[in-house]
Amino acid sequence: MSRLKFLLICFCFSALLIAQTNHPQDTLKGMTFNNHKVLLDNERKLLSWITPQSKAYDQFLRKRWDFIKTKVPNSPGPAPRSAYPQYYFYCAFKDNKGVLDPDTWMNDIGEKIPNWFENARLYYAYTGDSSVMKIVRDFVDYTLEHGTSPADYAWPGFPYTTTNGGDTLFRGFTSAGRFVLNEIQVDHAGEMGLTYFRMYLYTGEKKYLSAALNVADALAKNARTGNAKESVWPYRIVLDDGRVTAPYGANWTGCYMLLDNLIKANTGNVQAYKDARDKARDFILNYPMKTGYWTDGHSDTDIKSNTYKSNLSASNMVLCLFDYPELDPNWKSDIPKLIKWTEDNFVFRTAPGEPSTMWGANIVGEQDTFNFKMDYQTARYAAECARWYAVSGDESYREKAFRSLNWVTYCSDSTGMAFESPLSKGISSWWSDCYGECPRMFYHAFSALPEWAPPHENHILYSEGILRDIQYTEKQVKYTAAADNGVEYLRLCFKPARITINGKEIRESEVLTPDAYLLRELGNGDYALTIKHTKKGDDASFMTGESVVVDGVFGSGLPPPHVKFP
Repeated sequence: MSRLKFLLICFCFSALLIAQTNHPQDTLKGMTFNNHKVLLDNERKLLSWITPQSKAYDQFLRKRWDFIKTKVPNSPGPAPRSAYPQYYFYCAFKDNKGVLDPDTWMNDIGEKIPNWFENARLYYAYTGDSSVMKIVRDFVDYTLEHGTSPADYAWPGFPYTTTNGGDTLFRGFTSAGRFVLNEIQVDHAGEMGLTYFRMYLYTGEKKYLSAALNVADALAKNARTGNAKESVWPYRIVLDDGRVTAPYGANWTGCYMLLDNLIKANTGNVQAYKDARDKARDFILNYPMKTGYWTDGHSDTDIKSNTYKSNLSASNMVLCLFDYPELDPNWKSDIPKLIKWTEDNFVFRTAPGEPSTMWGANIVGEQDTFNFKMDYQTARYAAECARWYAVSGDESYREKAFRSLNWVTYCSDSTGMAFESPLSKGISSWWSDCYGECPRMFYHAFSALPEWAPPHENHILYSEGILRDIQYTEKQVKYTAAADNGVEYLRLCFKPARITINGKEIRESEVLTPDAYLLRELGNGDYALTIKHTKKGDDASFMTGESVVVDGVFGSGLPPPHVKFP
């Protein structure tokens, strides 16, 4: 998110860091970056400060969740605010000699909720730790109750995406004079609608489905044929009277995915959703994909432009295409173009005094008017490069992903406290960025490169779909995929002897096809597993889901003759 309320950049500090990247290796001994000793390989390129390297990313993710669970104080002030953690009501924090002071600038609820949900559901799948889902569910419930527009508004039942810092009732970010009461960003509201639908898939509670349908209905009603000056939906509107305050934006993949998921689930006003989804697709492909104007201003900036550039919008498009390739028939040529777009605009174009690279790691800025290097934007870039490597086999993208993720690990201390932009002074660490967007990108990287997950452990590395009922044992992984169609990526410390979906055994394949799996040996008894499942037939239900069991040993008796023991 943007950080327009900030202090001066420490140019001397940044210049020193640039100089450090050019020093011979022997002069790097004892060098620190963000209070961590810099570790380099034989090519003088960056490694993570966390050792052993084989568990660096795993430990990074665990430490950041541990920080949320154990080290965040409640909000200052009177009840009811003081009964809730700081991240409910504030955008960011500042470390004041070990005390977390809330940044009172604003509250970016429309970015925080979707990103925290994604990070939580992926961490739950990865570890089986359901406590993070309760943290996020409570947060979502509060937002639904205190941040939804009334039924008589022009956009009824629609999520508020911002509010003033410290407000316990969410009605918009008005304290800085940039926005009016009830003004919101439509793109982030669509992402919140997708979160509501995914929370329904996780819990089965109809209130989340109802909230998601309210968002989808408003999107369907207000969709238009976009052009170079007006996008498929306005970027910003005022909820009560429907006024448009910014007509052009490009961050529409969340809205697309919400509508697409409801269409596939055959729920709600499906035909209207199809029309709106197709208008979103056509706008994205005909305008920002061709013009490069991936415009939004994040939730605290009053950008009103059809030529503004934000890495968030382009990055969301890239990540969406890996899981929804049908959105763009030319995705295999467009993805590397978009990665280069990020490099041209937000790696090699920098804020004054800040480097483009450090010890071989590309580091990434945020948006045109706030192009400082950020941990979460660098993690986004790394995730895109890793997943493109898995598609293309181009080793240069693996290298880019590896070095950038290593740089991101230097943005945490040993307790998991984040430093959003360690190259810049006076920038707070934002809850949405550091504890939502940044860590959730590591799972994308794991899906592409399971070698980067810890050896000799069992983990579900990534899935686009919602998983529940997750159970890990030494020789078995079990879970329920909420949707009938999906792909899951795993790393295992055993060779599967049998994989079943709803009790029916599926076969290994050389090409990933429905109701089959790919298996790749990683060495030392570890395996990378990819499962694709598709339920067919009239009785398919998007809430019934599919029960997946990965067995390493049989409970009793002899295995079928076509199965070999590991």
